[in-house]
Amino acid sequence: MNRGILLLSDTHGNMALLEQALRRESDCEYIFHLGDNYEDMDKFPALVAGKTVIRVPGIFHAGYRDGSLAKVQRVEIGGWRFLLTHDVQDVSSLEEVDIILHGHTHYADCVKVQDVYLLNPGHLKSAKDRGYNASYAVVRADDNQLKINFLSAAGVTFRTEQVV
Repeated sequence: MNRGILLLSDTHGNMALLEQALRRESDCEYIFHLGDNYEDMDKFPALVAGKTVIRVPGIFHAGYRDGSLAKVQRVEIGGWRFLLTHDVQDVSSLEEVDIILHGHTHYADCVKVQDVYLLNPGHLKSAKDRGYNASYAVVRADDNQLKINFLSAAGVTFRTEQVV
């Protein structure tokens, strides 16, 4: 069974780019927001209705700073063990995780470190920020592989990765 996961990060109040991504990827069952203004998701209840939404706070969130919100969440989908965080420096253990989903740098990337993948979908803050174009990612997960598509704010795939 193929499960769609929409990965968003660093929206920083840009409702237009967030709404476009939510509408475009409406077939995704899961939506993960990896911090810095995860409350932006609250503006679109109709677009997230019926989906599993999991969020972690970014470094600017009061709940992140005072510790009242978990900086790390663990989720298992189709046998794949995900760890969600905004800043990878908050990850204390790589045990029992296949892929770490994070934001913070605004740079879209997927790299393997030891036996764990680090995936950052980029940002939707503005058309360009910190020298990087706006982007998000869609993960298609089944029991044997993850297919990761990195998409521009316009919905054009600019990189694909496969994790087996």
